[in-house]
Amino acid sequence: MKTIYKILFLLLCLFSLSLLAACSVLQAQMNRATPTVEATPTPITLPTQLSAINRVESQTCQVAELVAIQTDKPQGDLLAWSPTGHEVAFVQPVNQYSGFYIGDLTVYDAATKETIFTSKDRAVFGDLTWSPDGSALAFSALDQTAGVYTIKTVSLTDGNEVDVFGDAARTEDFASQKGILSWATPSDLVVTSVCGSDCVRLYLYNTVSQTLNPQQEVRYNENTSLTLVNDIASPDGYWQISTDNKNNTWITSGVNSIISDTLDNSGLTSSVDSRISLLVAGTSLKEWKFSKDSQYLAIRTADKVLVYQLGCSVK
Repeated sequence: MKTIYKILFLLLCLFSLSLLAACSVLQAQMNRATPTVEATPTPITLPTQLSAINRVESQTCQVAELVAIQTDKPQGDLLAWSPTGHEVAFVQPVNQYSGFYIGDLTVYDAATKETIFTSKDRAVFGDLTWSPDGSALAFSALDQTAGVYTIKTVSLTDGNEVDVFGDAARTEDFASQKGILSWATPSDLVVTSVCGSDCVRLYLYNTVSQTLNPQQEVRYNENTSLTLVNDIASPDGYWQISTDNKNNTWITSGVNSIISDTLDNSGLTSSVDSRISLLVAGTSLKEWKFSKDSQYLAIRTADKVLVYQLGCSVK
């Protein structure tokens, strides 16, 4: 009988020891420090990190806020400054409120703060291109009845409009999309039209004789018409535009400031004489252009054109 009691006593001791061990392990797990996770640093807008740039409240005065067409496809330049003055051309919705892809050609004078020209129901598509003397504009337009594109020129002195392609606008089985490469001379305009599968034909149009002459053919990827080109810096190099990862647009002044052409701020440097200010906050820009004399800046958002005078501040 005593032997049985001894065995039971030993079993009870073993059970107690096991229970104490388990409690010790559990306590150790509870007392273990909680692992820490490295926080991802919040990105900081690069311009504010550049100690060499003096941050100022404003370096611009807004001259105008205008309504622009909306688009999600390549339509060439939808902003274009006159080579000889302070007139900026853009495409405005026909109803002057909202519209997509086509609208009226409008020319706004930033110096006088007046609209000096508006086409009426011309279905302007884009690729706005000034003649070298600033007297005329060429643009791509849609013939809504025929369903094909064409190129037109308009004189700003008398409003006279010329259809470059006329009855020959259909150059393939579909919409025959058109574009403008450049004014080769004050009277010679180089334009393009789709001519088939992977085919784009160049044409030379003479505004004096009003003759259209076919030139060479190129492939789609060799065609640079309808390509949107934004300004990185003003023509005199004094003003630069940059954007950060929060869609804030900054304008920097100073002849020694340099901005990378990728607009990701990776190549932005400055001198102690440079100044930076916030131009537009939290807004994605579609296009931006400086006037030829570097006195004005026009930017296009999804549905607006904002015009600024540079080197001034609102008091």
